[in-house]
Amino acid sequence: MALFRFRLSSVFRYRERRREDKRLELGALEQAKENLLSEIDRLEQSLTRQRKEMDEQRGKFVSVADMRLAADFAQRVTDRIRERRSVLAIVEKRAAEKREELLEANRDVKSLEQLRQKRWERHRVEEAREEQKLTDEVGQRLALAGEKRKNIPHGE
Repeated sequence: MALFRFRLSSVFRYRERRREDKRLELGALEQAKENLLSEIDRLEQSLTRQRKEMDEQRGKFVSVADMRLAADFAQRVTDRIRERRSVLAIVEKRAAEKREELLEANRDVKSLEQLRQKRWERHRVEEAREEQKLTDEVGQRLALAGEKRKNIPHGE
């Protein structure tokens, strides 16, 4: 029996590695997205706390320097949030592109898997035919040997 060999196995392995690379890249982008969302949330909470503190100071004497510091802080945090949101938009866009690339890589691997399966099935059919031929040949030889024995006289 011939051993099954898929001639495109090196291409198949390459495509699987490429798919895994795409998966890892997408995972890194998703992790970056989560980190950005976490940072944005932290910054928004900080801004909310600062505003709450300023509201508590209403009606009390607050120095101009404190007000200036609070306004500068709020401006910097707001700018940082805006910057992080723009980076987040870029990361989300890249993640969408990577998802498309991963889908394409999955299709590439799937098509070779299907081709390999068809070739395997064809190989099994061919093996079954060869096996049947051998069985038929053995059966014919046994039948011929049986015929020869019948034709040999026993008393001579």
